[in-house]
Amino acid sequence: MYTMIKNTTMIFRLQVCLVKQWTLLALLILSVAANAQTGKVTGQVRDDAQQPVVAATVLLKKATDSSLVKVALSDTTGAWLLENIPFSRYFITITYMGYKEWNGPVFNVDQSQVPLESALLQSGANNLKGVTVAAKKPFIEQQLDRTIVNVESSIMAAGGSAMEVMEKLPGVLVDKNGNISIKGKQGVKVMIDDRPAYLSGGELTAFLRNMPASQLDQIEIMSNPPAKYDAAGNGVINIKRKKLKTGGFNGNITLTALQGRYPGATQNLNFNYSNKHINFYGNAGYSYRKSFEDYYIVRNFRNADQKEITSIYDQHTYTKTTAQSVTAKLGLDYYVNAKTTVGIAAGGFHNPSDAISTNNTLLKTGEGMTTTRVDAPATTKGKWDNMEANVSLKHVFGTAHELLVNADYLSYNSTSKQHFDNHYYKPDSSEAAPNKLFLADLPAKINIYSLKADYTHPFSEDTRLEAGAKTSFVNTDNNAQYYDGVNGSWVKNDTLSNHFLYKENINAAYLNLRHKRNQWEFQAGLRAEQTWLKGEQKNNGQTFSRNYLQFFPTAFLAYDVDKQSKVTLSYGRRIERPDYRSMNPFRFYLDQYTYDEGNPYLKPQYSHSVELSYSIWEGALTTTLLYNKTTDIIQEVILQDATKNETYQRPENLNTRKVLGANINAQIPLNDNMTTIIYMDYNHYDYSGTINNGPFQLKAGVFTAQLMQQVKLQDGWGFQFMGTWSSRSIDGTFLQQPIGTLHAGIQKDILGKQGTIRLSASDIFAWSRYNATSRYQNIDIHIRGQWQSQVLKLAFTYRFNKNDKKDAADKRESGATEEQKRVKTEKK
Repeated sequence: MYTMIKNTTMIFRLQVCLVKQWTLLALLILSVAANAQTGKVTGQVRDDAQQPVVAATVLLKKATDSSLVKVALSDTTGAWLLENIPFSRYFITITYMGYKEWNGPVFNVDQSQVPLESALLQSGANNLKGVTVAAKKPFIEQQLDRTIVNVESSIMAAGGSAMEVMEKLPGVLVDKNGNISIKGKQGVKVMIDDRPAYLSGGELTAFLRNMPASQLDQIEIMSNPPAKYDAAGNGVINIKRKKLKTGGFNGNITLTALQGRYPGATQNLNFNYSNKHINFYGNAGYSYRKSFEDYYIVRNFRNADQKEITSIYDQHTYTKTTAQSVTAKLGLDYYVNAKTTVGIAAGGFHNPSDAISTNNTLLKTGEGMTTTRVDAPATTKGKWDNMEANVSLKHVFGTAHELLVNADYLSYNSTSKQHFDNHYYKPDSSEAAPNKLFLADLPAKINIYSLKADYTHPFSEDTRLEAGAKTSFVNTDNNAQYYDGVNGSWVKNDTLSNHFLYKENINAAYLNLRHKRNQWEFQAGLRAEQTWLKGEQKNNGQTFSRNYLQFFPTAFLAYDVDKQSKVTLSYGRRIERPDYRSMNPFRFYLDQYTYDEGNPYLKPQYSHSVELSYSIWEGALTTTLLYNKTTDIIQEVILQDATKNETYQRPENLNTRKVLGANINAQIPLNDNMTTIIYMDYNHYDYSGTINNGPFQLKAGVFTAQLMQQVKLQDGWGFQFMGTWSSRSIDGTFLQQPIGTLHAGIQKDILGKQGTIRLSASDIFAWSRYNATSRYQNIDIHIRGQWQSQVLKLAFTYRFNKNDKKDAADKRESGATEEQKRVKTEKK
């Protein structure tokens, strides 16, 4: 506790110094930003029978020119709320299917809260054929415990994948293996619609690269997640997919052509139909992509004292991958009444892929003379087939007490067959040894069951209690079989083959209290998680099991210095359990001499995080200082067997990782049509521990900068570009050289704003290159690589809307808006 207080005190002192400097900078670059006072407007909507109208569209318009300012929907009691409204003169327009449009009188917003009289809607013919809301959400929204990125507001997201969107998020970095970090903190968990994605780094990368960005609505970034979320991970990124909300039949379709070194195409359809009783929604997507990876690896094998190089392994691997994906989901929400909603949803994913690799390796003496050349062409055929199902119930007690129950089932089967044909040649190209055939068959089956209940109890407008419980079960079956080619037939390699079974059960409960009083805002939570797991290797009969209970506190404290500036202090304890695939000891080969393998003896890692933030201009500029300490950190390490010329990667528990950093995030509205977004951070990393019973330590200071410019032009034109740069950084046990990218996009609204054409380019100058070195103990490796990051995308989106006038009411959105309950887990 003393250490934590000491660190927090140190962070606060550093914060004061940085705030003084950054505030001066901010005053210069934000001098054009308006310091307007704001208030909130409240009201209620009732029909001619004095019943509350649910999900009526409330439009706030300027009195001067009737331009749209903000939109809200009425809740289950008919009440609505519009916040952060600049002081001025406005009027309200309310629309609802089957009722006449209602227009209210002009009023002034000149105080913190403006209550309006109830609006009474009259039934009858409605000449309104549909309301097109031209106002867009800001790209970034700051809240007490999270940052929200509105994907729809990004031009460059159109036609791309979810992974490409992730790579452009402020403060988020994605390495070459798909591992994600937030503000310098690694081990981030990804959730899909508030459900965990039960995937390792490579599998998650494959899944997100095949998820069309057009399916995404928002991405929530939580570096210190509240107690409501699973304690796993050093942070949480929650990807929320679209669920259309407009009444009648609505939807959009996006068609995209891609061209990098290899071409690709994606098509995606989102739709929904709703009335006062149901909301039927879904989407379907298809993508076809070709890509490549090109890597050069040089390994130096040294003698016992590590001073003399005894042999050199010089490898070039080029892989061309062709991948397809078909996704589909359907959901139905049934509004039993204004307070009860029942939902059901189901979806599936089919992702076949083929990869062809050329592996050329030179085995050299310590002096660099080639002794053997190994040509090892390889093919990999893979496939994921999965399905998901969800049943949900939401009920509102009284006026605002809310219970939400979700039951989920997820199942997927994956296959991966690797075929290697190794040929050995002398320097004069004569045969050095007979060729070797090798086959790896790696099927996997995973079943996941979860049941979750969340209850919200608002004691008042300023005080809210959240409570919940969750249980989940995971069963995996990985039967890795390896074969050697002998005399024209396949002979099973019993030494390498392994059948691995893994079971896991996690039971959790949480309490979270949020309170606001005057200038203070407080949130505190406690989550308890009991974990039971068991792993079994069928081939040798080895088993392991663990059972432990852990508590994870979280706390947020915010103080409004004035109407436009705030100080926030947060703390959280987290756990990172070994991924069940990381605990599977089977091997995934790159070639005869290079492979990855799991480690069944991994332990979970634990972290403590403290963040102190200062924001001004209503969050337009935020500076943060952070400290993170992780014990028993799970880290991919490189190991070598010099007798076999083998190098392999395996996750291990190191002792400690410490991160001390600072960052600045600015969203600068230069005018109504131009916004600049700047993110910069500096983090100092300190890794220490033991590898192979030998000491290991690695330290580095890393600076990262991101700049995004959004420009809205006349006649529906828009432009956006983004540049990122990172200094020398740490990637596992590797020191990676600086890397940068530049992206740009332009769009044009057509067909009366029902259609949009977007042209964007990623990594325009092909700066995304991997160049890294790992040097410790007997490890001496240098890697250079590139992949298909330079891509040109042309996307067309068409939005259709056909309201059904025969329905007496639009969809009654009694809280099911947030409930997309599917978890997707796929493999390339």
